[in-house]
Amino acid sequence: MKNPQLHPYLNMQCSLHDVFPTLTFDRVEAPDMSVGSTFFGTDPVHENLETAQHRLDLFQQQHSNGLIANGYLEARSFYNTDRYQRSTSNGKEYRNIHLGTDFWVPARTPLHSPLPGKVVISHNNDIHKDYGPLVVLEHRWNEHLFYTLYGHLSEDSLANAPIGKQIEKGTQIGWIGAAAENGDWVPHLHFQILTHLLGNTENYPGTAYPSELDHWMELCPNPDLLFKEHLPQGPAVRLAPSWS
Repeated sequence: MKNPQLHPYLNMQCSLHDVFPTLTFDRVEAPDMSVGSTFFGTDPVHENLETAQHRLDLFQQQHSNGLIANGYLEARSFYNTDRYQRSTSNGKEYRNIHLGTDFWVPARTPLHSPLPGKVVISHNNDIHKDYGPLVVLEHRWNEHLFYTLYGHLSEDSLANAPIGKQIEKGTQIGWIGAAAENGDWVPHLHFQILTHLLGNTENYPGTAYPSELDHWMELCPNPDLLFKEHLPQGPAVRLAPSWS
C-alpha cells in the first residue's frame, strides 16, 4: 500500500489507463533488463533491434493482459558505451542508471497526458540512442511545480504538442515512435518525473552516473508515485558498480 503522506504526487491518483487509453491491460509486468540480465541474449547494448523486438513480443505473449513496464533505478548495459562514459581518477564510469520507467508498447500507440499541464519542451533529439522526439509538460499541483517527460515519440508528436500548448488531463500528446525516428530503439515510452528543469530547453538526462545517484533521485522521483497502479521494480533494481 502506498503511503499518501510520503509524497504530494500520491494524492493525484492518476491511472496508467489515462496514459494509454487504447490499450487493454489489467496488470503491469516488468522484465529484467538490468546489467547481467539475459533478456536480450547476446546483445546487451540493444543494437540488434530485430532480436530485441522478438524477445519483447515473446514476453508480451506470455503476459497477454499485462502492460510491460520497467526500469526505474535499473543499472543497464544499454548505456555501457562510449557515448555514456567518462574518465575519472578511478577509471571509466558509465552513466547507466535509468531514471525513468519504460513502457514497451507498439509504435503509433496513442499517448495521452495523465494530468493537466503545459508543454515546455518539444524537440527532436535526433541522435543515435538519444530520445528522438521528446515532450516535457509542466504541472502545478497546489503549491508544487513539477514536470513529466515523454521520450521516444513519433516525429508528428512534436507538431501535435508545440511549446506553450495547454494540455488537459486526457489530451493526446502524440504517438509512440518507430525505431527509425525514436533514437534507434525498439518502440517504447520513456516516462520520467522531474522536480526541476535545470535550465534545459531541448533535452534532459534520462540516466545517471552511480556516483551522482542520490542527487538525481531527488530530481527524478520514482514514477510509481504518480499512479494508482504499482510499477514493479523487483530484482531488476540492481545498482551494480560501473567502474572499469
